[in-house]
Amino acid sequence: MNVVTRRLSVLLVFAASLFPFSCLHAQVTATAPVTELSQYSQRWDVFGGAQYAHFNPSPNRGVEAINLLGWNGSATVWVRPVWGIEASARGAYGNIVLPAGSGGPNNPPMSEHLFLFGPNFRFLRTPKYTFGMHALFGAAYGKFSTGFPSGETPQQFSIYNDKLAFGAAVGASGDYNLSPKWSVRLITDWQPTYYGYSRQNEFAGAVGIVYKLGSLHK
Repeated sequence: MNVVTRRLSVLLVFAASLFPFSCLHAQVTATAPVTELSQYSQRWDVFGGAQYAHFNPSPNRGVEAINLLGWNGSATVWVRPVWGIEASARGAYGNIVLPAGSGGPNNPPMSEHLFLFGPNFRFLRTPKYTFGMHALFGAAYGKFSTGFPSGETPQQFSIYNDKLAFGAAVGASGDYNLSPKWSVRLITDWQPTYYGYSRQNEFAGAVGIVYKLGSLHK
């Protein structure tokens, strides 16, 4: 009986000696801070790149949609690593294709500029890749009259007249992180505009470079 008692005593002493170490490990695990990846610790990111848009300058089905090329620039201030506020400006340029025999000018130029503002989200954040979405709203200015002779208006040929209208961009973006401060970004947007009191369902895309600066955590 004494042998059993001695063995139990030894086991109890051994178990008691392990208890402080297990508590210390649990405390360290529970209080260890969660750190954000360095790619997402900056307050600002600034994007600049090339823009593409597919746009129909007329409500008339006889006028074909055209491809526009231009530029896209934006800046986002991140309130948290997952969301921020974005301001975007973009311009796109091309030539209108009037129907044959319309009597209008040959391939008159047009331009479109948008100035937008809204929330930006980063749902997936890894060391190399970022996936996000934004919903931007603001103004669009379409200039359609540049190539038309004096005394003629685009509307005479079923083309929208020059107009400042509502515009938006709702879409997704993907970043490939080259370093904590530099990324390559691809953007795809549904870009509705409202020239001529009707909605144009425009597709827009951009590719360019992102530079990140400032500190999100002070």
